[in-house]
Amino acid sequence: MFFNPSVYLSALMLSAGQIIGIGPQNAYVIRQGLGRSHVAPIVVICVVCDILLISAGVFGMGSLIAGLPLFVKTVTWLGAAFMFWLAYKAFRAALAPSGLTLSDSVERDRKAVIRTILAVTLLNPYVWLDTVVLIGSLSSAYGPGSQLSFILGCITASITWFVAIGFFSGKLAPVFEKPASWRVLDLVIGVVMLLTGTVLLRNFGFQ
Repeated sequence: MFFNPSVYLSALMLSAGQIIGIGPQNAYVIRQGLGRSHVAPIVVICVVCDILLISAGVFGMGSLIAGLPLFVKTVTWLGAAFMFWLAYKAFRAALAPSGLTLSDSVERDRKAVIRTILAVTLLNPYVWLDTVVLIGSLSSAYGPGSQLSFILGCITASITWFVAIGFFSGKLAPVFEKPASWRVLDLVIGVVMLLTGTVLLRNFGFQ
């Protein structure tokens, strides 16, 4: 069957469960969305990365990565170090008065924005583990004939989520005219980054 609605809906719900949540990638998308800064390229990059990673997992790359423990451990330590650096930046922004206005609290340079969203997406091992390894492994239960339907379901979830948080978080911009709101957001982002790096090391870095 070219398209299987049941597989499509299952993949959509599975992918949504993996994507939804405030992780490093989503936190950055929301932050830039609040400032309405280069939202379109951010959303496109997030969706394209999801398509490539999920497709790689569905077509077998997940099993290959799972069989390379040294690679997984190396990526884990590099990813954790990057998460800690992002946590430091967030905590520093929360304490810096100059970083508490709507115009200054988001990145405005297009190249810097693209570099950052690629980094928080591709240097976070959880992204690889969730998309390539986990979703790729689960897709095998539906058989090779359902791969297209499965990927389409995942893509639908990805597009819906990133468009929503990227373009609609800007409606909360008036709330973030208050410096206290940016301080709270930066503190939350810092804690998320710190916990992400810590859990990464605990679950995968010391095995």
